[in-house]
Amino acid sequence: MLDAGDAAPDFDLRGTAGGQTGAYRLSAAAGQAPVVVAFYAEDFTPRCRRYLAALRDADWDTLTDGIAVFGVASGGMETHREFAADLDLPFPLLVDHAGVDAQFGVQRPDGTTRRAAFLVDGRCRVQFAWADDGTGTVPDLDPLFDAVSTL
Repeated sequence: MLDAGDAAPDFDLRGTAGGQTGAYRLSAAAGQAPVVVAFYAEDFTPRCRRYLAALRDADWDTLTDGIAVFGVASGGMETHREFAADLDLPFPLLVDHAGVDAQFGVQRPDGTTRRAAFLVDGRCRVQFAWADDGTGTVPDLDPLFDAVSTL
């Protein structure tokens, strides 16, 4: 798994936000603001629902002037669109069909994705990394918030 200081692999993925679809490039977003790349396993599962809801409910404005959040998982565009609408997510959900989870080191041997979060700065360097310990609890986002506030 990537760690703080590592170069984040750039990616171009299709995704959905606000009912619209589009292309998302990590380096383009990071050039404008820090990016939280939030990997999750599957749409509509309770663990992933709690995780993405916690990211949705974060008070990012108190930490930084601007930040982008990308939810990344395998699956299909329509399912991502339905899941994003169901949770009223203010950030896009991207379809990982290119093995980006493996490039970040969060793909399990069975091909599924671990819940994980990476904070990527304007140089596309990882400033913070977290991965699910398997307990299924909502992650403690305070270390991520601390990392955001230091950028």
